Amino acid sequence: MATRKRAAPAPAPSSGEGYGYEQVRPLVLAALEARLSVLVRGHPGIGKSALAQDLAATLGLPLVDIRLAQRDPAEVAGVYFPDRDRRTLELMAPDWVREACEAPTFILLDEINAAVTKLHQAAAYQIVLERRVGPFQFHPDTVIMAAGNLEEDRAIVTPLSSALCNRFVHFIMRPDVESWLAWAARNGIREELMAFIGSRGEEVLYRASEEYAFPTPRSWSMASRVMHRVDPSDLRRVIAACVGAGMADEFVRYQKLYRRVDAQAIVQKGRAMDFTQGKDAEPSFVHAAVFCVAEYLVSKGKGLAPEHREHVVSFLRSPGLDPEYQFLFLRHLHARGRNTLDQLKTLASFRTLAGELVGLRTLTARTGDTP
Repeated sequence: MATRKRAAPAPAPSSGEGYGYEQVRPLVLAALEARLSVLVRGHPGIGKSALAQDLAATLGLPLVDIRLAQRDPAEVAGVYFPDRDRRTLELMAPDWVREACEAPTFILLDEINAAVTKLHQAAAYQIVLERRVGPFQFHPDTVIMAAGNLEEDRAIVTPLSSALCNRFVHFIMRPDVESWLAWAARNGIREELMAFIGSRGEEVLYRASEEYAFPTPRSWSMASRVMHRVDPSDLRRVIAACVGAGMADEFVRYQKLYRRVDAQAIVQKGRAMDFTQGKDAEPSFVHAAVFCVAEYLVSKGKGLAPEHREHVVSFLRSPGLDPEYQFLFLRHLHARGRNTLDQLKTLASFRTLAGELVGLRTLTARTGDTP
């Protein structure tokens, strides 16, 4: 397996235990490239399986997703049958085993601690420890990653044996708003949802609940896929079906703020904004305005008139639009609207603003302050 150029070291998590998606990704990749088996644990629906898909694509390997809680042990370890002529037992291995032996493969042992039996764990132990199933030895460049939920979650968790745990490199993955927003921008998540989560943070990205439906990165993605397919009068109901009633109420209230933003007037007519006064000074509304204007620019693509570009710079200079919101705006355009960003770069006024932000980021990196 070819060795790849290492990314810059991931910073330590700023709060709580574990790492966000963008932090844990290079760490897991490095361990897999060293031919170490990795166990990533985290809350349900935060993107552990998506991480495996991402890494398999990066390594150029086919992904074999083995969800242990949904597999019969025979589907993992195979079935022995008698060879009467040789008076022995021969193993009939599943198709995925032969794939992993004949060519480099990315094996994901998903839901490894989700109430699996001792037989499942015995099969997993052989896969992780010996990199084989029965007499079938995996290709030397086959990599193994496992994923599981945390003991604190309501998901039923079976403790893994200490011997199996000791064969893994362990990482905990936690909800991370910035990483999720970057992913959401690349994957067409509704801008209202991105604005809402960007304004509220991790408390709404993941929240454990006694309801059957509760917010996770996965369930917000589900809500995004369905919300534009229903009548507006049913919006609250369908959001509640994905993320729970309480969170649906919070989102619907936020959406009213989002609809107050007239992005077309800001960009095309140069309508001035002042985020220092009244209801417009509320952080939720500022986030809404930033996302709304950015998404409007994404929709315009290359068709942004020169005078409209100046209006965008004026918006970014609005009173009360602090650097953190300017960074958020530019990050969103970088992920979703590179054409617009390239057009803005032709303006001296925009280049001046960008230079100020770069200088501020350099300064805060040295001092450790937050802009």
